[in-house]
Amino acid sequence: MSTKPVFSRRLGRIEVAVWRNETPDSIWHNVTFQRSYRDEAGALQSTQNFRADDMASITFLSSKAFDFLCSYDEA
Repeated sequence: MSTKPVFSRRLGRIEVAVWRNETPDSIWHNVTFQRSYRDEAGALQSTQNFRADDMASITFLSSKAFDFLCSYDEA
């Protein structure tokens, strides 16, 4: 994966990122989701595990990532 996403959006604790990948023969994109939280010591952490109340945000952000990918210009 590239070092910086080509697209990212956050809604509350949830973030979606779209990553551009390239080989000499093809280009493709991966989509990742993460949820941020504070641990017992108060340090900011992230996880790829989600709660039921995160699902609406994931659905909304998934739609935004899909819209981006449908309109993404490789040039």
